[in-house]
Amino acid sequence: MPIFMSWTLRMCLILGIAVVRLFAQNADPLSDPWTLGLAFRRVLQDSIPLQQIVLWPAPLAGLPELLPSVEQPPYAAWHNSPPHAGFQLFPNIGRHRFLATVSDSLFHLIANLSFMSRGGHIRYGDTSSSFLLARLGIQAFFRYGKHAEGFLDVSNGARLAGIPEAAARVDPSLGRTLKFSIEARRYFDRYAGYVQLRWGKARVRFGREALSIGYSPIDNLILSPQAPMLDGLLLDLVHNHVRFSYLHASAEGTDTAGLPVRSKYIALHRIGWEPMPGLSFALYDMIVYSGRGLDFSYLNPLAFFVSAGLQTTEKSNQDNSLLALEMALRPRQGSLLYGTLLVDDINYSTLFDTTTAGNSNKFAFQIGAVGLLPISTMGLQVALEYVRIAPFVFTHRTIVNSWTHLNAPLGYDMQPNSDRWALQLRYWIAPRITLTTSIDYTRHGENFLGPDGRLLTEVRNGVVLPIGNVGGNVLRGDGDVLAPNRFLRGKRSDTRRFHLQLAAEWLPNVISFFTVGYFNRTGGNFPLQQLWGTLEFRFGY
Repeated sequence: MPIFMSWTLRMCLILGIAVVRLFAQNADPLSDPWTLGLAFRRVLQDSIPLQQIVLWPAPLAGLPELLPSVEQPPYAAWHNSPPHAGFQLFPNIGRHRFLATVSDSLFHLIANLSFMSRGGHIRYGDTSSSFLLARLGIQAFFRYGKHAEGFLDVSNGARLAGIPEAAARVDPSLGRTLKFSIEARRYFDRYAGYVQLRWGKARVRFGREALSIGYSPIDNLILSPQAPMLDGLLLDLVHNHVRFSYLHASAEGTDTAGLPVRSKYIALHRIGWEPMPGLSFALYDMIVYSGRGLDFSYLNPLAFFVSAGLQTTEKSNQDNSLLALEMALRPRQGSLLYGTLLVDDINYSTLFDTTTAGNSNKFAFQIGAVGLLPISTMGLQVALEYVRIAPFVFTHRTIVNSWTHLNAPLGYDMQPNSDRWALQLRYWIAPRITLTTSIDYTRHGENFLGPDGRLLTEVRNGVVLPIGNVGGNVLRGDGDVLAPNRFLRGKRSDTRRFHLQLAAEWLPNVISFFTVGYFNRTGGNFPLQQLWGTLEFRFGY
């Protein structure tokens, strides 16, 4: 009885806070894995502007332009139709049932509950282990007037069986959850929430959510959907063929001693132009800084970060600036070509210099192609891409200002000094039933480590030099001028991965995910082979 009352009070408190404080509705990528894929598929098929999917999640109000009503997420039906006045418990909206709705002439709220259970088995090295997780959650969308919107998603979970290392290997986000590393390593939670003001196709959003930027259905070079969620301010403006996006967010990092970095922030500009249907260009301007609180030079949405970072010697030496160019082309119906070139540092006078003087030129690029094959009713989507990240890209000499959050890359999910071929097949059985197969092969030049497993160093004239750093770790940018940079220099590893997932909503509010994964890394510092499978059920969302 006390446990039941505790959960009841907690849920009521959360719902009460949501009603009082929060006002944004965007498509929810955390709980709904289908909507972005459906929108991407629609862009492949029709003359929808490419830039409508480059920044995700998109506002629910914009989904009718992207998707027919039968393909929109459950909350979209509530958002795009006038809700019934008053309070309703367990209402049906479209095909789905919700916890409650509250509505009057000014304020509208909808809330839902969720229960998740995930069991799995993994074998890595000589170790074999099973695990079982469970999670309860509550989610709310709401509007206030015509322009203020909001979202809240809070959940608490527990490991019911198995060891935490097994569950974290299957789901890396668990390994970044502090509660899962302490308190008997049993508990984990998740929170996403933000306030948003929206006028037509313009919005200002403040809060936390899973945000991605790019055209790849596999992963994005600059801001990946697999990266940890960011807390920050987003400004997004769309006018005719131009889209301007600005992000300023807080990030967490550590130094080489494992101590937390004080006041680390990232900022990003993107200005995109679609001069004709099916052709899009964009320019990115990014900065990472830390140790001095919010910098108003970078808080200014109209500032050019590279120029602002050269204002003083301190900023020029300490802050990490990056630039990128992006292009996407839909040459014909059912196909898309995309590419991104990222410049971490560039010195035109040493662009082709093969000595250490040329180390100031650091690039990464991603190129890919997607096609929708007319197989069955909804088709088979095939994506193939190649990504190359040169040594020391996304790192910085000050170490603390790498393009990372919670020690994980914010961009493509691999380390610098590596490249990857990736293939993805997605078969649409129904709008909310997909079978996705992903295969990739990665080469990586890893840093040289000493017998203690730490980066190899050498003392010269009383100075400790990181001679083992070949640019293969995004968290170590020091020592980048000790030797000429060579792609894949270091301790070479080769990784092969396979991932198969069936994601299905078999009945309204009844969802399952069946996943099988294989990982095989040979060579390098830590050879590893692991095989796992998981089965997850959700009730609610």
